[in-house]
Amino acid sequence: MRQLYEAFQPVIPVFILLFILVIAMTLIIQRKSGYRLDTMRKRMDFLLYLGLMMTIIGILLLTLLPSSNPEKVTQFVPFYSIIDTFEYATDYAIINSIGMNILLFVPLGMFLYIFTKSEFLTTVLACLFSIFIEFLQYMLPIGRISNVDDVILNTVGGIIGMILGLVFSKLGIVYYFFGAGKGNNKD
Repeated sequence: MRQLYEAFQPVIPVFILLFILVIAMTLIIQRKSGYRLDTMRKRMDFLLYLGLMMTIIGILLLTLLPSSNPEKVTQFVPFYSIIDTFEYATDYAIINSIGMNILLFVPLGMFLYIFTKSEFLTTVLACLFSIFIEFLQYMLPIGRISNVDDVILNTVGGIIGMILGLVFSKLGIVYYFFGAGKGNNKD
């Protein structure tokens, strides 16, 4: 848990401010358009939408945070850095490098699946979003390493999240949790 906090600690204040801003802007836009959160289903959809938006913002904040690398570094050989990390790195480095890349995309995969209900589309969107991030890391002068293994690990995280989303959807956990499941006439 400490490693998770250390990884996310630099962006927590910005994330909280953006969270408040996104909620305020979304509620203002909904009010002006006449959309009301008058049913439990609409409230749940709103919370899922917020979760997806904040997941995307969080991923962008974490992955586009400037680093101390003085030059652009790229790694295009699949599985090279993953194997290298397992062979030579400490347990802390393995968790930080491999585990965090997977964990980062789990919420994205879950929210994407709940919205799209498509395993293929969720996987493709998670992969394309990861490629987009690696492209930005290469193009922007932020000292980040563009690595094909990050795309692989992020996509695996998206697939794990998709499986969670599939389980939550099949069991009705998402909507039953808020009282908007089957048999509830509040829709």
